[in-house]
Amino acid sequence: MGCSVKVNRHGYLAFRLYWDGSDWLEGTKLKDTPDNRAKVEDRARVIDQEMAEGVFSYLQWFQEGNQAWRFRKELKSENGKPITLKAFFRVWGAGQTGGGETKPVEKQVKVVSPKWAVNRASYIDCHVLPSLGPTRPDELTSTSLVRLQQQLLKKGLGRSTIDRITHSALRGMLRDMKMEGYAVPDLLSLYDPNYITRLSSDDEGGAIDPYTEGERDQIIEGFRLHAPDFYHFVFFRFWTGTRPSEAIALRVEDVDLGQKLFRVRKSRVMGKDGAPKKKRSKRNPAIHDNLATLLKEYLVAHPKGGSDFLFTTPNGAPIDENNFYSRHWLPMLERLKIRERPFYNTRHTYITYMLAIGCRAAWVSKQTGTSLKMIEEHYCGVTVLAKEVDQLIAQHTANRNPAGTPSPSVPREVEDNLRKVAPIQGVRQRAGDRGRTGDVQLGKLAFYR
Repeated sequence: MGCSVKVNRHGYLAFRLYWDGSDWLEGTKLKDTPDNRAKVEDRARVIDQEMAEGVFSYLQWFQEGNQAWRFRKELKSENGKPITLKAFFRVWGAGQTGGGETKPVEKQVKVVSPKWAVNRASYIDCHVLPSLGPTRPDELTSTSLVRLQQQLLKKGLGRSTIDRITHSALRGMLRDMKMEGYAVPDLLSLYDPNYITRLSSDDEGGAIDPYTEGERDQIIEGFRLHAPDFYHFVFFRFWTGTRPSEAIALRVEDVDLGQKLFRVRKSRVMGKDGAPKKKRSKRNPAIHDNLATLLKEYLVAHPKGGSDFLFTTPNGAPIDENNFYSRHWLPMLERLKIRERPFYNTRHTYITYMLAIGCRAAWVSKQTGTSLKMIEEHYCGVTVLAKEVDQLIAQHTANRNPAGTPSPSVPREVEDNLRKVAPIQGVRQRAGDRGRTGDVQLGKLAFYR
């Protein structure tokens, strides 16, 4: 896209526009003289800059231009006519620069993280606009969304990716359009679950794919031997269940080894600090003994100021998640011949491991900042580390008497007398262990920190 100055066949200066996938001329009534050319070139530079920033409005510059009829259809007029998805996207999601700056964040109405603002703008640009770009939002129906899902399936996109496009990215843009005053259908009706459902709900096992205990230990040892600069960072991730952005944002002052906890108050994405993902993400997770020992040694060997990043690259720069993943994580998995999974899945590993060794889901929720509902729905059914669970069951049942037999530590006459004691009126009696299900009994092994 861009704008330059040309001379048309009649000898008049003209703007040559590269915009919206098209290339055309917009004439002027100025002859090609030095003064006129300087004037037109100044305007061309302004237009070119607006295009680069994604704020170019054709009708503001060329009300009677060659393409005015087309852009007038897309523009929302004073009487409230709707805008097309493609026209709204030019302002809402277009424009992205390097250096960690993301202009879509500033343009999107609802506050979102920089990373997600760029991602959902990219989803819409690549996968929604090719088929629904000329459509006005008030023309959308549930059938439109179902057809979009079918088209994306034919393109070979994963079900979870399609859900992020249709149920999150597109819905987010429609919500922003409504907040801006454009004509948008009721989103609850548009996304009626009777007609449009989440495709990933049919996926077996969902997106939870943790590393096994053996793989975890193998990866940690691999970094200790072959990439020691990131050894402590990887160890920390596996033994805290933090999100990558949370661990990267930590400063030395956030860690309290005396109290054996650390404070999560920030999240670092695309080189910028921001708020954590959700309100519950602000928390003070416990530091386990093995990690506390490691961190003490690490801080002695790498003395830092309180405001310094806890984990950095060898040259002292903050860790970039994408660079670390491509340059260190994937090569390590390949070296160790471990099936490729995202670096984020160290979080899944920690959660499933804590649940498997008997920690209560409520404690794991508080430790990791994941909702209890999410843990119960997506993690409690993961069968990784079943061996550890079997050991817990064996330990729990080893000292119990067979059902229906009295405890040998209680004399028979005492047990008979206990049966004769009448319950206190008005006080509800609790069921004994023998009347409880196995999962309730196992819950006694769990702990709160």
